[in-house]
Amino acid sequence: MLNKTKRIFAILLAVAMLFSIVGCNKKVEEQSSGGVEYVVEEEIVYEDGTTGTTVGGSSQTVTQESSSSGGIDYSKYKGTTVKFAATIDPKNDEGGPVVDAFEKEYGIDVETVLVENSDYANQISGLIAAGKAPDFVRVSANFPSCISYLQPLECTKLNFNDTIWNQAVLNISTFNGKPYFADTVNSIWAECDVVVYSKSILKKAGANTPEDYDKAGKWTWDAFFEICRKVKNINPTSMKGGGFITRESAIYGMGGGLIQLKNGKFVNGVNSRTQEAMVKFTTAWKEGIIDWATTDGIEAGTVGITTCHIWKLKNTSDWKSGFNTSDLGFYYLPRWDAGSDYGNTGMVRGWGISKGASNPVAAGAFMKYYLDVGNYNLNCFITPAAQEFFFKANGNLNKSSWNPSILYPYDETQPAIAGIDAKTNGYYQAMSGDPAQIGSIMGSVKGAMDKAAKNLNSFVSKQIS
Repeated sequence: MLNKTKRIFAILLAVAMLFSIVGCNKKVEEQSSGGVEYVVEEEIVYEDGTTGTTVGGSSQTVTQESSSSGGIDYSKYKGTTVKFAATIDPKNDEGGPVVDAFEKEYGIDVETVLVENSDYANQISGLIAAGKAPDFVRVSANFPSCISYLQPLECTKLNFNDTIWNQAVLNISTFNGKPYFADTVNSIWAECDVVVYSKSILKKAGANTPEDYDKAGKWTWDAFFEICRKVKNINPTSMKGGGFITRESAIYGMGGGLIQLKNGKFVNGVNSRTQEAMVKFTTAWKEGIIDWATTDGIEAGTVGITTCHIWKLKNTSDWKSGFNTSDLGFYYLPRWDAGSDYGNTGMVRGWGISKGASNPVAAGAFMKYYLDVGNYNLNCFITPAAQEFFFKANGNLNKSSWNPSILYPYDETQPAIAGIDAKTNGYYQAMSGDPAQIGSIMGSVKGAMDKAAKNLNSFVSKQIS
């Protein structure tokens, strides 16, 4: 027999549901809707049989289960539906067969709700406001605006001490002792920045590969720029040399920072390394050996090496049909110097449960199943070498050297929440300018990041209160 534990903590509590509708170059707008709600203190029985207590605000009836085996009885959720807010229909990517297998194994339907990638936070908040909240949602380059639409993961009743979960991601997402999003160890959806290069172009340029440099203990950013220089010299008129996917991949990848997270608080991450990284980048920019042409430049034959997201190693990325992917090499971001670890950065990526989710426990089952790499056919990479390197690079995400790039520029909500205009902020302008000017603009950059850190902390505080 199933045991149900529920203690009424308070009755008829008027609540305001806070969420943010945030757009590019717009101020954060707070909206609320009043209502009558029961606040329930719940005893949670985790998958391993251990228990915990949480206070949650939900007007829906939440049933807590335990069984003789100490696990969650998911049979109670057969015939229910989990709404998955996806940016790509799973039928069109490697997740499709996993979704199908989950539905068959659990008897729980998965309904796809398509959402635009660049406006994810806004659209999820809009669905919540309209009473159409999805259950399972994503975090991708929109941290911390994602906190506007996430609820603590305790609603899933999963045990996040399980070895399947990536503790580095849980640590990043934890506020007031509660994690808001997660990812698994060796997740097939993990993201970090890496280097991709054309073997044939480097050979034509007479340049060593990153692996060659590393074997000699010299895989540094100076070596990266030396490769760019040699590629550029193939034809100084038409060749761009190398590429960078973002300014942030340079700053964070070289060990600097703009905004960083420490002990659950956002802080100004601008330091001496930030300035050194900006000088090194702009020196190469002024020399003309780097450009914003990245993997598209490799396809065009004008770029020999570039930083990019590890997603580029998958069949579902945007390499042109017919391009010779066997010509590609993959490696870690360079070290700052011979005594440093590899550059280790990238967007913050995770998965969680939406505020207002109608089926959070079943969504938790789907989350764990969907993120378990063991459920995937791994023939989803552009080459066997790409598959091998993808999981090697994934291992770096757990290292202490992980320097996540906060305020990644791909989500329109981020600059507005931070109170800065990333497109015209000092470091954006400076990194396409004269390296001699970096020192003089650092004061304004630091000032902007002081403001951004304060605004980000205020934003998160309002969302989790």
